[in-house]
This record gives sequence, structure tokens and C-alpha cells, in this order.
Amino acid sequence: MKKITALFISATLLMSTAVFAEPNVLTSEDGVFEYTTDGVVTAYYGEDVFVAPAEIDGIPIVKIGDKLCFDLDISTVYMEDGIGEIGESAFEGCNAVYADIAATVKNVGDRAFANCENLEYAVLYSTDVSFGYDAFMGTGYIYFTVPCTANEAELEALAEKISDAKGDPYFGFNRMHTAITESMEEKDIFGESMIYCEACGFKGSRYLEDIELPFSDVSADAWYYAYVQTAYSLGIINGKSETEFDPNAGMTCAEAVKIAACIHEYQTGDVIDSTAENWVTWYDPYFTYCYDTGIIEEDVYFEAEARITRAQMAYLFSRCDAENYYVNEVPLTDIPDVEDTTAFAYEILDLYNKGIAVGSDEYYTYYPDSEIKRCEAAALISRILCWEMRIELPKG
Repeated sequence: MKKITALFISATLLMSTAVFAEPNVLTSEDGVFEYTTDGVVTAYYGEDVFVAPAEIDGIPIVKIGDKLCFDLDISTVYMEDGIGEIGESAFEGCNAVYADIAATVKNVGDRAFANCENLEYAVLYSTDVSFGYDAFMGTGYIYFTVPCTANEAELEALAEKISDAKGDPYFGFNRMHTAITESMEEKDIFGESMIYCEACGFKGSRYLEDIELPFSDVSADAWYYAYVQTAYSLGIINGKSETEFDPNAGMTCAEAVKIAACIHEYQTGDVIDSTAENWVTWYDPYFTYCYDTGIIEEDVYFEAEARITRAQMAYLFSRCDAENYYVNEVPLTDIPDVEDTTAFAYEILDLYNKGIAVGSDEYYTYYPDSEIKRCEAAALISRILCWEMRIELPKG
């Protein structure tokens, strides 16, 4: 009886050993990775750009192992779809600035990116991901890129998860368009095919698809959309609030002078000191800059709080343009409501010949005494700074 019992115990131990045996650890053919037969990457010996493949030597990879790149000098993290988990402290303390997290990742382990002090950008292809304890603890401000289809409720839930994993609220969201296609019919302001996102309905220029306007009152099908997008992306004009641009509103002379100063500053590389203690009003440094650089002549006066006219705006925008580039030869007589006695007539003409102003109708009517709208100002700004956006007018 004792012998039978002993045999039974030995057999049990053998079975237990077989069930709980560690998977074999292999080295990839290129020598970059060590990995297990059940698809866990356990060691990395590569360069500073880390790319976790979907499979290694025919073995599907499902997990980035614990402490895989702990404290390593890597600058960028990529991973292919198929990987479902990032292990504990996998990238803790590394020097990565950018992390591209696969859409298939459902779990980011405890302290996975903790103390990555240089981490600035993280891409999440899904909001359906969980973050372990202190997953982003000890990091600075991070921009999380999320799918364009994420709704407000999903973003709110994701923000709560990231806040818990980070231990602070210092992060923001950028959206990425996930189903971009090209229009075969409609052209953008650059003369190229418009692009669309079939997932969310975004429409815009291929050159500016990464600039998402935050303004609820600038629709994608508005004639001025690309102009507002351009002027806003260049940092020359802002909204009236964080969510409203107010495209049909007028502008004050002070606002226009600031824009003219910023255009000139952008083109020349000058720096406008707007923080000096001796400025009385917010617009003092911009008026001073314009007078000092000759954008505004000594004998020309603008009443700061008054609404600016289209003629006054032409004066500022013609003279602030430091890179004279002409595409037209329009005689003054072709502009029906501007004569040589009209205030700032030749600055208006200058904008026509540069392809910056084109009139309000087929007759090139300018309406010099009317107030200029913010959307119209955005168009002028864009055409000054982007030569591709200037408009060639028919001759004769």
C-alpha cells in the first residue's frame, strides 16, 4: 500500500511540473528580442526607436513584458496591432518622448510609463483601455491623441482613468481622423482635392488636416473654413472665445493693428515685447511696433476702439507684408468703387495685385468704407502668409 501511494504522489508531482513549467525563452533571429513561446517579449537589445512587432519568428506577440525597457535610453515607442497588454513598469524611467499604443492594447500595467519625464505625446487608437496603478505617474504634460469618433462621454471617462493613472490633471486630448479619403470633385483653397474623414465627417485641406478648429460656429462647408483654419493654425488670429470664432463680427482698429504687427513679426522674425511694464493698454506694444517699423506712417491715425473699415485694413495689410509677391496686374480703373482720391486707394490696389484682395463680386467691388468681417480678415491673413492661397484675377 505504501508503494502504491508513493507512486501516486510521484505521478502527481510530475503532472504538476508539466502544467506549471515556464515557457521556453527564445532569441529572435536578428538578436533584438528575447521572447517566450507564449508570446511575451522579455528583453530588448535594439536601438533608441522601440518597435514591438505583432509576431517574432512566427510566434504571435501578445504582451510587452514587465520591465522590458525599464530605464532604457529609447526615444520612441511603437507597437503593432495584436499586442493586448503592456506589462508592469515596461517603460518606466525611459527617455521616450512619443508612445504609439496599439489599438489592440486593452491593459496598460502598473507604472508602465511612470517617471518618463520626457514623454509628451501618447497615441490611443481606442478609448477602451485600462491603466494600472500609477501608469503615468511622474510624467509632465502629455498630449493624448484619440480617435475622432470618441464622444464626450467616452472622453470624460478616459480623462478620469488617465487622471487616476497620472496622479494629476496635466494632459490634453488631440483628435486623429481615422478614415481619411480624397474627394474627386471638390478642391481646397490650394487647388488640391479636398479630404474627408468618413468616420466623423471632417472636411478640409490635406495640408491642414491635423489642425482641428475648436469653433462651433465655423462649419466645414463655409467658404472661409480653410482661411480661418490657416490663420488660426499660424497663430495670427484667435476666436472671440475658446469655442466661438464669430466670423461675421467686425473688428476694432486695435485688433487689426495687432494682427498687422503679428504678420510682420511672423515674416521677419522680430519679437514684439508685449510684457513691458510701461504699457498702459493691451494694444500699446502693437501700435508702437507698427509705428516703429513704418507699417503705420507718422501722420496716419487709427482710433483704437473704433471699428476698422475695409480701406483701413487694406492700408495695414498692404504695408505689413514684408514679402512682396505679385500675381496680378490690375489697373485702378478696374475697381469700380475705388478712385485715386479714395483713402488708401493704392494700398487697396496693392492687395489686388498681390492676389490678397479680390473684391466682393465679379466686378471687383471693394466697398472701402464698409466694416470688415472677421472671416474676411482671416482670408486676407491666409493669402498674405501662404502664397499658394493667393488668387490670380482675369486680365482685362
